[in-house]
Amino acid sequence: MTARLSGNGHTKRSIMNQNEKEALSISFVIVSWNGCEDLRLCLDSLAQQTEQGFETIVVDNASKDGSPEMVRNEFPDVRLIETGDNLGFAEGCNRGIVEATGNWVGTLNPDAVAEQNCVAELRQAIREHGDDLGMVQPCIALKEPANRANSTGVFLLSNGKAIDRDFGEPLRANDQTEEIFCVTAGAALYRKEMLEKVRLPSGYFDRTFFMYVEDVDLGWRCRLAGYKALYVPSAKVFHKFQGSSGKRRKHFVELQCRKNRVRCNLKNASWPFVRRLIPEMFGDLWVCLKKGGPIFVYEFAIAARDGLKQRPEVDKIVSVDRLQTETRWVMAAGTTK
Repeated sequence: MTARLSGNGHTKRSIMNQNEKEALSISFVIVSWNGCEDLRLCLDSLAQQTEQGFETIVVDNASKDGSPEMVRNEFPDVRLIETGDNLGFAEGCNRGIVEATGNWVGTLNPDAVAEQNCVAELRQAIREHGDDLGMVQPCIALKEPANRANSTGVFLLSNGKAIDRDFGEPLRANDQTEEIFCVTAGAALYRKEMLEKVRLPSGYFDRTFFMYVEDVDLGWRCRLAGYKALYVPSAKVFHKFQGSSGKRRKHFVELQCRKNRVRCNLKNASWPFVRRLIPEMFGDLWVCLKKGGPIFVYEFAIAARDGLKQRPEVDKIVSVDRLQTETRWVMAAGTTK
C-alpha cells in the first residue's frame, strides 16, 4: 500500500513538474542587423545559462557582415530566420514571435549579454505571480560605464515621453522585485497568450514604428488589456547602449523617437492626456522640420494619422480605465525613478 502511494505521489509530482516546465517554456527572439561580433557574445551568454530548456530564434535583417553564416556554423541549435531585407526591430520581432513555440517570448538585443542565472531568476519570478503578469524585465546594466543602469523598467512622463528608469544611475544592490508600468524590449519576457490578445493588424509590435518606442506602445496596450509588468533585479543583462543605432545617420534616433511618440500617444492615451500633449506634439513637429527637413514633417504627419487610425483597434482590447492607469503611472517630467 505504501509503495503504491509513493509511486502515485511520484507520478503526480512528475506531472506537476512537466506542467510547470511547459508553462514556463521560453522562446528568445533576437533581431540582428550587421552586428556579428556582438551577436556571437549574446548567443554565447544564452548557451551558458544555468537553466536551459528554452528556444532561441535569430531574425536576421539582411546583414552583410557574415552574421547568418556565423549563426549557422557556431550555433546550430539556434533557429535562423533570414528576412532578406531590413524590416526594422518591430517587424523583425514579429517574424520571430510568429515562429516561437514557447508560452513566453523573450526579446533580447543582439548587443546584450545575459548573466548566467538570468533565465533562472526570471522564471522564478514568473512562478511567484499570477496569470495577470504579462511582462517581466531583468535589470539592464550598461556595459560602459560599468555599474551603471541602462533600464530598470519604463514609465510615462506627463509630457508624453516614456523613459527608462534609473538610466545612467549607479546600480543598487538592495533593489527589490517590483511592479513597473511596462518593460523595455531590449531584454524582456512577454506572455505569449497576452501577445495574441493584444495583437493588432500592424503586428504584436507595431511594424510602422520600425524601431524605437514600439515597446512602449506594446507595453501600454498590454496594460490597457489588464496585464501587469514586473522588474526583477536579481536577473541581469549587460547592454552595449545604442550598439546598432550608432550605425545610423545623424539625428536618426531622435527623429524616430519624436514621430513614434506621437503615434504611440494618439493610439493609447486618454483624450484628456492627448489634449494636454498638443503643445509637445507641435514642438516635436518643429524639431522634425528643423533637423530632418520636409520629409520628416511628412513622416510625422503619417505617424499621427496612423495613431488615430489604429486607436479604434486598441479600444477593442481595453479592459481597464485609461484615466486611472495614467493617474497611477504617469510621472512628472524630470522624474528618474
